[in-house]
Amino acid sequence: MSWKEIEALDRETIFFITVGSIEAHGPHLPVSTDFLIAKKIEEKMAEKFNGISLPPLYYTKCHYLENFAGTISFPSSIVKKSLLSIMKAMGKHGFKYLVICNFHMDLFHLRAIYKAIFKGKKYGVIASEPISAAYFNKKIFDDVEEEIHADEKETSILLYLFPDLVKDYKSVEPFKIKIGVKDALKRFDKIGARNAYIGSPSKASKEKGKKYFEALLKACEEGIEKMKEGKVEMPEKLKLFLRL
Repeated sequence: MSWKEIEALDRETIFFITVGSIEAHGPHLPVSTDFLIAKKIEEKMAEKFNGISLPPLYYTKCHYLENFAGTISFPSSIVKKSLLSIMKAMGKHGFKYLVICNFHMDLFHLRAIYKAIFKGKKYGVIASEPISAAYFNKKIFDDVEEEIHADEKETSILLYLFPDLVKDYKSVEPFKIKIGVKDALKRFDKIGARNAYIGSPSKASKEKGKKYFEALLKACEEGIEKMKEGKVEMPEKLKLFLRL
């Protein structure tokens, strides 16, 4: 779009941006897994709400997988400042809605996003990141313990959306570990997840992936409707983390 076309937009137009991650996802999924899922959500939501897609932010903080090859971790401050710069530019020209599409549940990453969301209000921009609240409140996935990363859930979604990118997941042995409060901020290799996954990828299926992805779209749609009412939901787990 040209700047003239953007200038002519209704100020109620919703802008969308995918904030992804590039990090290890076991031996069977691409390092771009979180980004690919979030981008596909963005495409569906932008179409549904007749919105505008901004160029994505590919890189973010990847605290837990930093010690694995392929992971590229940016400081949280860069993510926060980047989003705030976008909101400042939007607010300057009277646009007020920004949806952050995200499927990366790193607490440090989420903290950066929510700090930007709260500070962005001073520019007159209401921003929302709807997926994490639904994720932590268990509104999207079955409540399966110890399925945490590159697991049955993520593998199923990739099988549904990008089957050609999934390696031999059937041969990946289940690896499960309970993560208590004292382990919540430890990197994966320090808690024994030496192959960059926690869960049972071999239990994944395309059928499950379809169900999960549709639940993600529903959660995002509901979050956008709440945003338009001025409501921004924040994961309870993240509220606890911000108080630490």
